Amino acid sequence: MKNLILFFSSIFLISCSTQTVSVDYDRNQDFSKIQDYHFEFMENTMSELDIQRIQSAIQQELHLKGMNYDENSTVKIKIVQEEYISEKQDSQVGIGVGGGNYGFGTSVGMSIPINSEKLNQHYLVSIFNAENQLVWDGRLDIQMPANANPETIDANVKKGVRKLFKKYPPAKK
Repeated sequence: MKNLILFFSSIFLISCSTQTVSVDYDRNQDFSKIQDYHFEFMENTMSELDIQRIQSAIQQELHLKGMNYDENSTVKIKIVQEEYISEKQDSQVGIGVGGGNYGFGTSVGMSIPINSEKLNQHYLVSIFNAENQLVWDGRLDIQMPANANPETIDANVKKGVRKLFKKYPPAKK
């Protein structure tokens, strides 16, 4: 029963999150030539656990696409990450009292804002070819409840990375 409650809680927290992605790439690059890569992290503002999450998720996704991690690769994936907590006003609840008689009415109303803290994670993932030219650029923005447990954060990062690399490698035109 405890596992069932944990499962539904995780599903609820995941559904309360959002992932936004945007991608750009060099139309002249032959992505079939990119078979391996190494990571380079910039502006480290996240914990080691968060860095391991994004690195692992990218490795899993690119492995499915036939690419392998190699520390000696000339192709690099540069990751710039940022994380912060924000207070977001999700919605308001309105309370009102009114009355009327003979076509005249009065009312008193007020709204009570419902605020919640959100964990915001932003990743800029850039792929540079062997000539150190930027050939692919993707942005992943993840927003979830600030009190999300590690399993939920992990699931959200994996889901976001899956979206980010959904159309990688780009189709030739």
